[in-house]
Amino acid sequence: TYATAMITNSDNASASALWDIIGQADGLDAANKRFGLTGTSGGDGALWGLTQTTAADQLTLLQQVFGDDSALGEASRTYLQGLMGEIAADQHWGVSAAADGTRWALKNGWLARSSTGLWDINSIGRVTVDGDEYLVATLSNGNTTKAKGISLVEAAAKAAVAAFSAA
Repeated sequence: TYATAMITNSDNASASALWDIIGQADGLDAANKRFGLTGTSGGDGALWGLTQTTAADQLTLLQQVFGDDSALGEASRTYLQGLMGEIAADQHWGVSAAADGTRWALKNGWLARSSTGLWDINSIGRVTVDGDEYLVATLSNGNTTKAKGISLVEAAAKAAVAAFSAA
């Protein structure tokens, strides 16, 4: 399905197809309102990759996917959780770096900005450390390389989880 390819392989053609199916930014904005996201707006026209968001909104979205108090039904949550746990091996980076190696579910995003050549690198998901689960959202921009952006979001995810797991 489009969702499987988009989430597990970051397939842009599938993301574009879903973007059109939901009605582009208007459809995304309506879903975001239903889910309680207040700082996210869809990109113009076909430019879903230029959607603007906040870490707080991404955590709210993760709560919709992983929480019991969700606008999504149980079957939808289970489906999305499964996809986020089956990410392609070459995308096992980002928030998964904060996990203790046993369980994680994630979705990464990356884009080299055409105007600057700098990279936006984002990673959201759920990680398990010592049996405790944490929702983590790391968003970054202005990275000189994709690799540096990945290192940054991984360090941020590790620091966030360490701050809460040590408490």
